Order: sequence, then structure tokens, then C-alpha cells
Amino acid sequence: MKAVCYTSGRLETEYNLRDTLYELLEDICQDEQLSRLGYKVLSALNYNNSAQLDKQIIQQLFGQEIRTSAGKLSTFACCPYKYFAQYVLQLKERGELKFRPLQLGDFYHRILNSLLKQLNKEGKNLAQVTNQELRAILADRIKEFTQTNSFVSNFVSKSRHNAFIIEQASEILEDCVLAIAEMVRAGKFLPLLSEVSFGQVKDATKSIGECQIALPDGRILSLDGKIDRLDVANINGRRIAIIFDYKKHIKEAFNWSKFYYGLDMQLPIYILAVHNVAQLNVEKTVGAFYLPIEVSPQVATLNELNKQRNDFNYKAKGIFNGSFAHYLDYAALKDPDKAGHSKFYNFFVTKDGEPYGNYEKMAALSPEDFEKVLWFTKEKIIQLAQEILSGKIDIKPYKLGGRSPCSHCEYKSVCRFDWQINSYYPLMLLNKRQVLDRIKTKFSQSRDSR
Repeated sequence: MKAVCYTSGRLETEYNLRDTLYELLEDICQDEQLSRLGYKVLSALNYNNSAQLDKQIIQQLFGQEIRTSAGKLSTFACCPYKYFAQYVLQLKERGELKFRPLQLGDFYHRILNSLLKQLNKEGKNLAQVTNQELRAILADRIKEFTQTNSFVSNFVSKSRHNAFIIEQASEILEDCVLAIAEMVRAGKFLPLLSEVSFGQVKDATKSIGECQIALPDGRILSLDGKIDRLDVANINGRRIAIIFDYKKHIKEAFNWSKFYYGLDMQLPIYILAVHNVAQLNVEKTVGAFYLPIEVSPQVATLNELNKQRNDFNYKAKGIFNGSFAHYLDYAALKDPDKAGHSKFYNFFVTKDGEPYGNYEKMAALSPEDFEKVLWFTKEKIIQLAQEILSGKIDIKPYKLGGRSPCSHCEYKSVCRFDWQINSYYPLMLLNKRQVLDRIKTKFSQSRDSR
């Protein structure tokens, strides 16, 4: 067996040291007494966390149709093994017998849905009703829900503290609903549907139909999802739609890096879904936004209080076709000589009266860029679906901007990913301009290859 020694003061490069250690390991593998141990070490060193399902298993799991959603595609892009564990093996954390806390997010969504349905039932909309009427209808919806929902009614009856939580949540909802009404009155779009699903969604009460995409191998991809609110406007004889997704909080605007890598495509997928469902009779879907329900309290001096009273803290953030900005917020583009931010949406109007100011950070997209984003979304959906159907189940979590999903993953005890010996899938942070440039390049290459 070869002996390896290092003289004092002599340092080998990492590359040379690795080669030397591999030579030593190969000699160990050839040794009669140590070969078994050597091969174990060698297989461990060569292990790259790659794995693939057999084709027959894939056929049994998916057949000719793969049903997926924005969340499932995001999970696969996040880590193929997590997708495998969660949606194929359907592994779940061990249940614990404990009191289930009140999920305020669910409470907010149910009340907002109930409110819009009641307005539709009475033949009213948020642009027509006064704030006083709106408060009364909202209070009635909250009262009915807290009395008829067994969990919430029991929760309230347990203690005065629990009742206070519902009172606070009701006040938060009132502020949010009045803000939403102000937004609706500022433009032409009116709420049409709430809590409406496409595809197959558990416990869905209303579906607008199927959204399907043909894959290159002849299979069909069917998308599932639920839209919190769908608004529609009749613009020059065309039925145009926008989408809102309620969030308890909005931590950031549309994340272009996550979108590009398939880690968060919810809003553009919803746009594609609504546009492709014939049942709605919508000619065009021109945007989708996240809308906060809770907003953080603002810190201000006494002199700043009057100014902050007029600030709008529920600004919608997402992506949209900028040519329809005028129909979202009339006032923002009313004065062609006055530049500034829209009060209700994250776009900036230039002195030329265009809604594309500060383009790198705002939600507005030129019509050409908007269409290319939707084209890329469809291509990314197909790419991820093909990777799923290839049987890829690698333990390969991403790392973006120094962050990975592993710290909050419920499957880390199963996969045993160790950052000290295993490799992340490194991703580069990209801004809006960089993503759009890359999409344009891919679009041109696709067109040239036809």
C-alpha cells in the first residue's frame, strides 16, 4: 500500500490533495482486508444526490395527464425531492393532539368572499355602495359567520381574550374593505367573482372550467388553482379581466428572480388560466396583483400625522400590461404634466404621461414585455412538467441570494441533506431588466428555431 506523508511547511493545493486522497482510496479498495471499507467510502464520496424514477412507475403515477398547480410547480423548482416526498409519496408530519389555533388568514378570506357574494346577491358593487352601507353589510357578514361557524363560535366563547382577537380582526377587515372600495372607485374594473377555482380544487364551490396545456410528448397538463377575486371591465366593447390574490401581509413586490427560476409563478399562471378558460368569455387578462389585508402601523412625528392620514397603505403589487393603467387608476394619468406614483398600484407615471417610470422596480410592463412574460410562463410550466415526468427526484434544493428553503422544510429529517458535503443548486439574483432581457433572448431563439 502506498504511504502518503506531508513535510512541514509544504502545502498542497486543494486539487492536488484531492487527487492524492483518491489515489490512496483506490489502493485501499484493492487491499484484501480494507477493500470493503474502501468501496463504502468511495460510494459515499461519489454520491451526488441524484435519483430517477423508473419509466413504468412514472406511467402508473401520471398516465396521459398530469394535474398540477402553481404551488406544486414551485415545490418542484424548489427541490425535486421535496415534490416527490410531498405529492408522490404524500408524506406528512406526525400529527399532534393539540388545540388548533384560529387561522386569521382563513377568517379574512371567508369574510371577504361572503361580502362580495352578498353584494352580488343584492345587485350592488363596491363602486356604488357608500362606506356606511359597506360597514353595515360587512358587520352582518362577520356576525353571521362567527355564529354559524362552529370552530369560531367556540373560539369566541372560550375567553374574553379570544373575543378580542375576533374584534381586532373585524376592525382590520373594515379598514381593508374600505380601502378596496376606494381602489375600485378609482378605476373601471368591478369585482365579478370571488373564491373561484379552475381545474380540480378541493372544497371548491364554483369552477370556471379546465386550463390545459399540451406537452411535447402528447400528454396533457391540467392546471388547478383558486382565485381570490376576479374583476372585469368592458373596455371598447372588449371584456377585460384582472386578478387579485389576498395576502395577510405583503413582504415584497413581485420577485423577478423567483419567477424566472419557477419558484413563484402564481400570478402569471393565474393570468394564463383565466385567459385560457372559455367559460368566462374574457377576451384578455391584463394583470394580477397581491393585495394586503393587514398593514403594519406607520411611525411618524406629530407633524407628519396629517400627511400619513392621506397615505394609502393597501397598494396592490404584481404585474400588468401598462397600456391598461388608465383603467386601473384614472387620477394617476389625469394630468399629463404631473409625474408621480399611482395611489393604488405600484406604477409610476412619467412627465410624458406614460405609466412606465422607474421601469426596473414597478409593476407596469410594456404590452410587448407582458406578452413575452406570459409566453415564458407557459414555456417554464412545460419545462418543469417534463422534468417531473422524467422521474427526476434529486435532493437538490436551490440557493438564491444566500438563502435556501431547507431551514423551513418539513422533509429535512427524511432527505438528510447536509450542506457541508452536499451541493445546493446555485441561482443568481436577477432584477426585472435582467429577467426581461433573458426572456427576450429565449423568445428570439425559439422563433429562429422554428
